[in-house]
Amino acid sequence: HAPVPSLMKLLKGYYAYLAVSGGLLLSLAAQNNWALQMLAFALVSAGALSVQNASRWYMRASIAADVTMAFKLILGPAVIPPSLLRIVLQYAALVPLLLTGCMLLMGVKDQMHKIDRSTLPEWALLAVWSAGYILVLVSAPGWLNDYLFNTVWTLANSLISIGGVALIVEMFRAQRIYLQTEEQ
Repeated sequence: HAPVPSLMKLLKGYYAYLAVSGGLLLSLAAQNNWALQMLAFALVSAGALSVQNASRWYMRASIAADVTMAFKLILGPAVIPPSLLRIVLQYAALVPLLLTGCMLLMGVKDQMHKIDRSTLPEWALLAVWSAGYILVLVSAPGWLNDYLFNTVWTLANSLISIGGVALIVEMFRAQRIYLQTEEQ
């Protein structure tokens, strides 16, 4: 029979990882809905902050998710009209988004390292996640010809989608590890 504080900690961890996974899933599902994007990153931020005791990377991911929300707010409907500034801000907003995923993955990597499990999947996923966003940022200046631009964007979108889905799966894996290690 587990004491109540231990049970509360387990439930907090369970729901925190569920919030992060749900937020990531919502951000993928509602990419063109400004309000749902704000909710998605609020869930990611709150969930990551709630499990910062598992790894300090989760606190950093929470901050990056907050910055992503700020960009979503600034780029919201009727805030900044279509202009060069809006385009620049849209590309700048990719940086905290990239960092949010990277820091979540580093948190999972820390958890796996603490229990002496291989961290190779996290490093591979970090490369896939990062490559997608870096390709978008590299192609932004417009120096690629049309064929290369289309190829790079197709690859970037594929990597971002694969990375997003894999990140959601990793968060569920981290949740399971968290629950197993906290029960002991």
